[in-house]
Amino acid sequence: MMKTHSNHFQFVNSENAAGLTVLNAVMSDFYYSNHAHDDFALGVTLEGVQEFVCNGQKIQSSPGNVILLNPGDVHDGNPGKDTVLKYTILYIDSDEFSPLLGSAAAMDKKDFRIPEMHFEDRVLRSLILEMSHFVTKADGKSAFEYEHCLYKIATRLTQRLGIFHPGAWRGHKDTLLLKACEYIHDNIEMDISINDLSRVTNISKFHFIRLFRRQFGLTPHQYIINHKVNRARLELKTGEPPSEVAQRFGFFDVSHMNRHFKRSYGITPRQYQHQLLKG
Repeated sequence: MMKTHSNHFQFVNSENAAGLTVLNAVMSDFYYSNHAHDDFALGVTLEGVQEFVCNGQKIQSSPGNVILLNPGDVHDGNPGKDTVLKYTILYIDSDEFSPLLGSAAAMDKKDFRIPEMHFEDRVLRSLILEMSHFVTKADGKSAFEYEHCLYKIATRLTQRLGIFHPGAWRGHKDTLLLKACEYIHDNIEMDISINDLSRVTNISKFHFIRLFRRQFGLTPHQYIINHKVNRARLELKTGEPPSEVAQRFGFFDVSHMNRHFKRSYGITPRQYQHQLLKG
């Protein structure tokens, strides 16, 4: 019986995160020749075995493993062990991603090189798959959620490198950052982006993320979600239906609000409302 071959490559550009492209690939008899990318490539092997040679090392990646290629890393690639290979990969513009790495590490360094090419990391794997899902499914996530997911990826990588800077909460608050908070409070029903906050404060967005996290103990995205949840909680007390509350404060749907609300209060918005308004 003749072996059937299947090769499929789906590239999707993100509409909500600058410089991000996702590739979902299926390969059975395709071989990449030596080549290099100008951006960071972060991928997860989903099925089969992914073989490639990079920097003189031969790598075999199994399902669940993470693959990381720096800009300029020359490599090839093919399915190994006579298997059908499935994988997803994020191509992230280095001009966008390097400042995020610097922000997470509290460093002004512009060029980062990550020495690990192949490893296991459940947290990073989950974040890569989450971002891939955001882009390919286009399921209504806000620009801020894309940016925050990228920041979480940068944070995890700097943790692996041992250079992550946690940024402790500080008592004295910078006037410009307080101005950003005021903007968030006044526009909480809008889809606020990091570019909006950067423009309000006249601080570059990567420097803004670092300063904000250092001063408030939360990233801008976490702060916005926290304030959305708190505002939603006030509206739920008035008896407004959770579906309308979710729509008003920019949650994709009720389940999206449920997830964030439960992380803060342990129960769903509907359960919270029922307990307050019963009787």
